[in-house]
Amino acid sequence: MNLAIIWHMHQPLYRQPGSDVAILPWVRLHAVKDYLHMAQVLAAHPDMRATFTLTPSLAEQLEDYAAGRLVDRLMQLADRAWFSPDEKRYLLDMCFSINPAIIAQYPPYQAILDRRHLARLNPDYFSAQTYRDLLVWFNLAWTDPNLLERDDFLAGLVQKGRDFTPSEARGLMEKHREIMGQVLPTYRALAEKGQLELITVPFYHPILPLLVDSRIAQRPSPGLPIPDPPFRAPEDAEAQIRWAVEKHTRLMGEKPVGMWPSEGAVAPEILPLAAAAGLTWLATDEAILGESLGIYFERDETGLVRRGDLLYHPWRVATPQGDLAILFRDHDLSDRIGFVYQHLPAAQAAEDMIVRLERIARAFGNREDGLITIILDGENAWEYYEHNGDPFLHELYTRLTAHPHLTPVLPSQHLAQHPPTDTLERLASGSWILGDFTTWMGDPEHLVAWSRLRDLRDAYAAWVEETRPEPAQLHLVQHHLFAAEGSDWFWWYSHRNSSAQDALFDQLFRDYLAAAYRAMDILPPEALAQPITGMAQQPPPPRHFLTPRLTASPDPSRYWADAQVIRPDISTGAMQQAGSLVQAVRYANDADHLYLRLELSVPLARFALEMHLRTAGGAYLLRLGRDQTTAFLMRLENGSEVNVGPVRCALGEKLAEFAIPLGTLAIDLGQMTTVFLHLTLTGTAGDVVRFPHTGEVALELAQGT
Repeated sequence: MNLAIIWHMHQPLYRQPGSDVAILPWVRLHAVKDYLHMAQVLAAHPDMRATFTLTPSLAEQLEDYAAGRLVDRLMQLADRAWFSPDEKRYLLDMCFSINPAIIAQYPPYQAILDRRHLARLNPDYFSAQTYRDLLVWFNLAWTDPNLLERDDFLAGLVQKGRDFTPSEARGLMEKHREIMGQVLPTYRALAEKGQLELITVPFYHPILPLLVDSRIAQRPSPGLPIPDPPFRAPEDAEAQIRWAVEKHTRLMGEKPVGMWPSEGAVAPEILPLAAAAGLTWLATDEAILGESLGIYFERDETGLVRRGDLLYHPWRVATPQGDLAILFRDHDLSDRIGFVYQHLPAAQAAEDMIVRLERIARAFGNREDGLITIILDGENAWEYYEHNGDPFLHELYTRLTAHPHLTPVLPSQHLAQHPPTDTLERLASGSWILGDFTTWMGDPEHLVAWSRLRDLRDAYAAWVEETRPEPAQLHLVQHHLFAAEGSDWFWWYSHRNSSAQDALFDQLFRDYLAAAYRAMDILPPEALAQPITGMAQQPPPPRHFLTPRLTASPDPSRYWADAQVIRPDISTGAMQQAGSLVQAVRYANDADHLYLRLELSVPLARFALEMHLRTAGGAYLLRLGRDQTTAFLMRLENGSEVNVGPVRCALGEKLAEFAIPLGTLAIDLGQMTTVFLHLTLTGTAGDVVRFPHTGEVALELAQGT
């Protein structure tokens, strides 16, 4: 069986428009800890093959850092003799942004962390020397530990431990710039040897389907709020791909043939755009294949996909511009590397992966074009692994290259030898997170941000039509506009994701919008001066009685538009797992009933459903058996279940709606307004999904019309 591993490398555009300063240092820090490191680990295993993405906007920032055209704020502060109050607060906020387990490896760094709470109360508690030591240690901790052990200058700083001089701090920044200069040449060299394939990503990492038409977001999530009027700019989606291909060609000396659409986000509308750019293959998540085929990729009790005959090979899609191949990743295997194996010893983790791959090969390795695809973030997981992931990666690569039945391959070579023979007649729309677009669309801040972007896009279209601008000015405006279309701003506007730098991401988004207006000689709208983060966090409107009809319509907008919506909270930060089976729970009530609507990403008939409801009047269980059409309510008393009776319901392919009399739940709206809920879904293989993952959600009921 062949195996393709694709490591996705991406960072947002951190430089402010027209500036040579990045307001956050993550491009530099990931470069010195991860980007060069990942290539060097691969180079240590000449028979190993792996594929990487370097988002074009990331590659551009790497080039500018290495050439001295870009610095970040920490680099500017490195050789300061003293620090202003604002700079002290910045260092206290920024310089502990790393896994605490890494800080604990260095006692002088840990000693500063132990006193951080005192400095937060009074920034002058730390001397200028301590702030410089903090800055140096943060940058050392974000350096590949192999370099800290082998490089004399870096090892000397670690050994010294404290009282770093301005000259040493400046030397550390210069060493980082030197390391950054090795990243792109190392990737080029490995590509020339045929050990590595570098594929492209739309230039500023936009969610392509949402650029084409924001209404596409409602395909996997009917009724999802979108801007009105919608955002539509298919020309920009085409340009983001074309710019990426051009950048890749300049960077690597040859055109790319593969593309990872940002966040694995696909829709039929992006396929001809990719083919027209000369690309021959794309990749996305197994959930998209399942939805395209109308199936759900169930796993047995060991995690083996039951329909691996469909998942573990490339598929063909036809476009007017030519055929494309599509690879679909196994998101369980991918998530194991991203989220599970960090908790296991390296040899045990690598062995677990090999055993799983062997089982797939034995069960589904009967096709010449058989291919297991693993795709995940290649930069953010390693700080949680032993020694930056070295032991695990070396174990995995060693076992893979020595294995008699598992062959690591580059996708383009595999597809050249085994063109896909199975045709996908319909491609579903969605991403690798939850199989939908709700990470970037649907929350109140999303709607504000997309509306601001739509207004700019409308002004841009009118400006181009009226002024016929010179190419240089047009390119500058497009640069700012396309940067504002990047996915990262919308990621951090999501209620599921949060970071200490949310306000900075918000500022950067609005800065690029304003810069585009100014480049067109248009005064930016006053609204751009107002932060978007938090502006939509207004007190919720008073809840009123609502009596939705139970029709099990896929589109909730007719009867459930005013209901309360609870969506899954999945892992926060810069990484997220593939997602949850539960897409949303909607609820409402009138004077007599509590109404619940459960929306899934998979067929309901594959699961037994249990909804646990807790009120001041007692505990209850609503049960809907697998393949059953009648739901029953049970009252829980002293460990026993008392059958209350059937509950009115309406069932659809992927949803269920219920109307539960308040009286049966012992609810008196004059005395109580909260119901606590959690639910479990039990699959045919005995797998159990819980929503929420821990605890309960509180349903606040309306008390009147």
